[in-house]
Amino acid sequence: MIEKQIIKLLLGKKFYTQYKGQITRSVLQGSFGSLYDTIQKAHDKYDADINIDELYSLHTTVYNPAITRAAKEQLSELIEDIKETQEPSKEIADDIVKILSERDVAQRIAVEATEIFNGKPADFNTILSMIEKYKTGLPAEKLDAVTNDVVELLEQLNVVSKWQFNLTVLKNNIGGIGPGNLIIIFARPETGKTAFWVSLCSAPNGFAEQGAKVHAFINEEPAVRTQMRAISCFTGYNREQIPENIEDTQVEWAKIKDNIKMIDTVDWSLDDIDSHCEKYKPDIIIIDQLDKVNVKGTFARTDEKLRAVYTGAREIAKRRNCAVIAISQASADAQNRNNISFDMMENSKTGKAAEADLIIGIGSNISVDPSDRSRTLNVSKNKITGWHDDPTCVINKYLSKYTD
Repeated sequence: MIEKQIIKLLLGKKFYTQYKGQITRSVLQGSFGSLYDTIQKAHDKYDADINIDELYSLHTTVYNPAITRAAKEQLSELIEDIKETQEPSKEIADDIVKILSERDVAQRIAVEATEIFNGKPADFNTILSMIEKYKTGLPAEKLDAVTNDVVELLEQLNVVSKWQFNLTVLKNNIGGIGPGNLIIIFARPETGKTAFWVSLCSAPNGFAEQGAKVHAFINEEPAVRTQMRAISCFTGYNREQIPENIEDTQVEWAKIKDNIKMIDTVDWSLDDIDSHCEKYKPDIIIIDQLDKVNVKGTFARTDEKLRAVYTGAREIAKRRNCAVIAISQASADAQNRNNISFDMMENSKTGKAAEADLIIGIGSNISVDPSDRSRTLNVSKNKITGWHDDPTCVINKYLSKYTD
């Protein structure tokens, strides 16, 4: 029985340390699971191997002193069986761990799938998350190690930030974004959140002109309106000027129009967005606004739900090999303030911020002075380069364009 073999192997400190991330309590049932609990506690306390007799003593005397006589006798028989079990080779041990880990994941997937079949609201991201966590928990020798070649490493870093910002201050200090990144843009209403991402994607030298396939999921305003804003941003003609310059507008817009897709997504869930990304494989997706995207599950508080939403968005970025730009609201704490930080995001404690690689809060005092066109870009989290600052830019609201 492989459970006996694995218990015997886990007594060794080296083996336990190597595989404790893959062997969980749930893969060992009954008495084996109880013994695993004792082994875990013992290794946490003692920096040495544990022999089988010590395991029995620790289990019955230290960690389970109220154990019944019948249970002791049953355990004693099991301990004797484990003593007689031949310890497998390293190769076989690796296979045993793999089998137990696969069995555990398969069982949890089956339980979730059965509950969905029996009427539970479907949340397939939960199942996908189980699979992804299993993959990341594979032994190091089965994972692709990071290259130690300097030239190759620089090339890989360029891929991570392959889409460059078209605002000079961001390009010089952050560079760009790339596959797997989650970026959060947040601000108070009417500050210019949509204009900011439209400018990054659609203004000259933006992500679309660089060749990125940008798909925007719009649930804040009709997508047709956002599309028109993107056209104005790239061509330099405002809404009133476009009919008077229709031919020039068509010619200019044709340069990037195939790289931008705007989609109305009022009733979409994270599963819908994930399926779309799987099918169309965009380089960059914008979710305006991410807080309004549906996620299945029951949550006691709003911040718990938002953590699940942002965790799901982060997983889409990694799973679909794209950059995700999430648009969010700032709380009332950010009203009429130029300098804001990620703790001012609405309805969130740390759940949103914890998932992001880059967070930019757009500060302004337009409620005090509606004519003020300056905006402060507060970079309050930056895992890409580590640069934090609050540079000032200028917004042209008629073109949805930011300049610095």
